[in-house]
Amino acid sequence: MTAMLMTKSPSPPAVAVRRGLDPRALAWMLGGAGMLATLAGWAWLSDVLAGGGGVISRLPAPLLVAKTLAAYVTQDFAKDLASSLEVFAIGWLAGGIAATLVGLLLGRVHVLGNIFLPVVEAIRPVSSIAWVPLSIVWFGFGLTSKAFLVGLAVFLVVVVYAVDGCTRIPADLARTATMLGMNRWQRFRHLILPGTLAEVLIGARVSLMSGWGTVIVAELVAANSGLGAHLIAVQQSYDVAAVVATMICFGLSGFVMNAAFTLAEARLLPWHRAQVESQP
Repeated sequence: MTAMLMTKSPSPPAVAVRRGLDPRALAWMLGGAGMLATLAGWAWLSDVLAGGGGVISRLPAPLLVAKTLAAYVTQDFAKDLASSLEVFAIGWLAGGIAATLVGLLLGRVHVLGNIFLPVVEAIRPVSSIAWVPLSIVWFGFGLTSKAFLVGLAVFLVVVVYAVDGCTRIPADLARTATMLGMNRWQRFRHLILPGTLAEVLIGARVSLMSGWGTVIVAELVAANSGLGAHLIAVQQSYDVAAVVATMICFGLSGFVMNAAFTLAEARLLPWHRAQVESQP
């Protein structure tokens, strides 16, 4: 019997393997391995293309891009980032607020929803780039034109969440509200509006990257400052290392914004985070 127990009992290494690493530590390890593999592939590809001809050989090495990135960060990056963030903040807030109001209206007034929701769905597949000529004709080359493009991109994402949030009210909650004698305004204030705002907050995070990506599209067309304006300037001078460095700045800025908003969402909607983590 003792021999059988000794045979069946797992050894300490087996227990450690079965328990595994902490999920966060494992995520950091895998992410770091992916970054190292990407840098190695980038360095190898830049070395392979260095002996070629034409534009295809102009792939700067990671070290050159890092030096260019450091020079840009110490010079004009803060000014360009502030300009781009101004365009993004105005468009993102305006688009989110407009989408919330329109979503509540279309979701609660079924006649208007049946009329205008097909129009919204027809406009949604149109890329932001296709709206650039109209934005220039309507608003010129200033801040309003760029904010309009960002706001439109955010609006077309958030409005879907707003409509879904104000229409997808659990039936048991609606019956409970009726049994408690709540009138229409009380049901809207305490039942419909919180559910809508919760979905809008999720939609706002989803639209974060679409809005931030639209900023560079707007600034590529006509802008005197901003990350997009800097990108088009270095592209015209064929400074490929500066182009890649600007793209990295744009990507890292979006990553930081998304991470910050994810933390804010976890604080404001803790039940949504628990629901996502419980999914397999």
